[in-house]
Amino acid sequence: MIFFYHIITLAVFFLCLPFLPVVWMVSAKRRANLLQRLGVFTRIPEKKNNTRRIWVHALSVGEVNSSLALITALKKKYPAHDIVLTASTKTGFERALDLMHPGRADSPVTAAGYFPFDIWFAVIRVVKQIFPDIVCLVETDLWPGFLSVMHQRRIPVILVNARLSPKSLNGYRCMGPLANLFFPMLSCVMAQTRQDASGFEQLGVPGNRIQVTGNIKFDQPCPELSREEISGLVRDLGFYPDDRIWMAGSTHPGEESMVVRAFIRARQTDPELKLVIAPRDPGRCPALLKELPLAGFRVACYLDPMKTKQGADIMFLNTIGVLARAYAVCTLAFVGGSLVARGGHNLLEPAMFGKPVFFGPHMTDFREMAQLFIQGKGGIQVEDETALSCELEKMLRNPDHCTRTGYNARQIFKENAGALNACLNRMEAFLD
Repeated sequence: MIFFYHIITLAVFFLCLPFLPVVWMVSAKRRANLLQRLGVFTRIPEKKNNTRRIWVHALSVGEVNSSLALITALKKKYPAHDIVLTASTKTGFERALDLMHPGRADSPVTAAGYFPFDIWFAVIRVVKQIFPDIVCLVETDLWPGFLSVMHQRRIPVILVNARLSPKSLNGYRCMGPLANLFFPMLSCVMAQTRQDASGFEQLGVPGNRIQVTGNIKFDQPCPELSREEISGLVRDLGFYPDDRIWMAGSTHPGEESMVVRAFIRARQTDPELKLVIAPRDPGRCPALLKELPLAGFRVACYLDPMKTKQGADIMFLNTIGVLARAYAVCTLAFVGGSLVARGGHNLLEPAMFGKPVFFGPHMTDFREMAQLFIQGKGGIQVEDETALSCELEKMLRNPDHCTRTGYNARQIFKENAGALNACLNRMEAFLD
């Protein structure tokens, strides 16, 4: 079956080959990684003799952020090992560079690069350049061609922080025997929850290769920001020290309009309230400035000159790498991908700073985390725009409730750590 998969992917590549120069010229996103994902100009140094190398792969920005704690812990435990980090998307790769600083003496990674397209020759080229002893896939991004090459070369592939939404499980089930191209070749699956573990076992991963370790996102270090750094962040956003700020992070199409309308109503309760919108895709900001009902507000973008940002009512984060720290300056937060059916996003980034967290009903990718926040009274789930507006106004009217909810969120973050140690203990069998 895998032989025919390789034949089909190669055939599709050669059919598309005449169009690749055009794609390269017209798409900045593809121009940034097309050649690297084909195994050309990867800039990954050759592996030195008698050195072991760990390949950590993270799909995009969220997974790269999650990988930081894992990579840092691996480097601390195995300082003589090389660690190579790859991402699949341009934004993920840029986040890896910003977060890990490969090439610096204090960097935990030897190099950062792009994950290959799942075409036989591209996979072979990148694998030869990295020459890993083990591969750690963070959360997602399973490809049959890649897994078969690793299996043939007897290189263990471990799925770390693994999750499987009901939608994904049903999708793989519908594939029937084709699902065998993915799961039986995994050497180990470290699942976030028992439900995730059960799903992987149903898809063909032997039970003795699965362990419930929890979510390593709870083990990420909380940035310790000084008063000067927080003041600098507030200033960079165009706000003043005493401003109350509502942060809407990782929003998707359809959510920004709901957030703005809720903000307009909340301003009747708190006329000085400020809003920050951080779209999951920062490239959408120019379109949002035209589409949203922003009349009557002073609106700015993060990358605007300072003089045009001062005194803004609504700020758009039109860049990546700022949101995680910007949560430190907000009064309360909303995490997107949850009022529309996108599976939700990580609630921990605002929670680690002790901020109350709002989120919508669509939290399928973070269902257990959402339950923890609901039960621990550190987050508020809202069904729709109307409920979001009502809960926001309640919180603004009751500062003590806002502070208490933020404290609970911080406690949830601190009390659920430990997944990272469980992962490292399981990985010893592959690395020692």
